Amino acid sequence: MPSLQETSQPRPDDSPASNGGNNRVSQEDVTSNAWSAMSTIIHEVDERKIQGYKEDIDTFLVFAGLFSAVLTAFLIESYQGLQQDPMEVMVALMQQVAIQTYSYSLNAGFLNSTAPPFSQPRLGFQPSVNAVRVNVLWFASLTLSLMSASFGILVKQWLREYLAGDYTSPQARLRVRHYRNPGLDKWKVFEIAAILPLLLQLSLASFFVGLCIFTADVHTTVAHTTLPLVAGWGFLFIASALVPAFSPRCPYKT
Repeated sequence: MPSLQETSQPRPDDSPASNGGNNRVSQEDVTSNAWSAMSTIIHEVDERKIQGYKEDIDTFLVFAGLFSAVLTAFLIESYQGLQQDPMEVMVALMQQVAIQTYSYSLNAGFLNSTAPPFSQPRLGFQPSVNAVRVNVLWFASLTLSLMSASFGILVKQWLREYLAGDYTSPQARLRVRHYRNPGLDKWKVFEIAAILPLLLQLSLASFFVGLCIFTADVHTTVAHTTLPLVAGWGFLFIASALVPAFSPRCPYKT
């Protein structure tokens, strides 16, 4: 058995210097874990916030693409009203030739025509006022839709750049975040993202107004069907935008 003197000798691990070193290591671990936890939490908060904007922008892009495709089909038909139909010119020329032919008469050995000479102004073309209005509204609608898609892509790139970066430590990530975050507010990135749905709604309203004018030229019955539907949409849209101002509990918030 070991003697009492041998058992009472202090072990190297029990020295004050060793305890101090362990305390310093433990303190460094706690600090490192705190920085890492803070960095993870802030990154998750930013990612959830930006992910919501990205999902909204993705929805806007899909709608803008489908809407622009539908609108293009209408424009293919409507823009023809701004140009003279070549068939109308051909018919006018053939009528003039027919009149000229039937008006020939032989008088004293001379072939004379009693038809008036062909006048170019008869072929003059002036688009109707409604045709101009419809094309102005629909081309403006297409432009707004494509603008919203373009800005949507830009905003997604800006938000991706905000979260991008490879960092060597949680402190470095927090420093970069602290540097970039004020720029989002200063340069109104989220405000620009909030304008995108307004551009799409304005584009849709321009299309509906042009559609009412277009159907009024096509047939009155079609116009009487389209106009109440568009008016109902406009009333519900304006009402849903104004009601939250009078009722804080109203869920119609955008």
